[in-house]
Amino acid sequence: MKDFTPKQSILIVAAGAGFLLLAIYLFSPLFATASRTKADTTQLEETELAMALNQYLLVFHQFPTNDNAFVAKSLTGDNAQQVTFLNLGPTSTNQNGQLIDIWSTPYKFTFHSTNSFTITSAGEDRTFGDGDDVLFNSASNSLPTP
Repeated sequence: MKDFTPKQSILIVAAGAGFLLLAIYLFSPLFATASRTKADTTQLEETELAMALNQYLLVFHQFPTNDNAFVAKSLTGDNAQQVTFLNLGPTSTNQNGQLIDIWSTPYKFTFHSTNSFTITSAGEDRTFGDGDDVLFNSASNSLPTP
């Protein structure tokens, strides 16, 4: 067995610590995803949808209509300038082309004015208007706790 100089020992320990920090950085999102609830995932999706809608507003100076399928098409590149504001996964829409939440219920989009909207998920019970709804309000940029 080879004896290492103090300088070599410090470099080995520093490299090991660096690899450990890199592993924590790379793998911690996997652990966070495992502990994330479906409501948390829905909140993240609504935030992503809101960012895409705000980008759409910057380009077209108006929001798409309240129709969910039209919103989906408009944000994914089926618009006058063929700009893609949102990339969707294979389970992001239903057979009608509507954006759906993690419970396979279509999101409800409501545009209140030229610069305000809400995005609502019916939540786990798939019924709009009750306590488990997940709502994003662009006026306050907030997601109430489900």
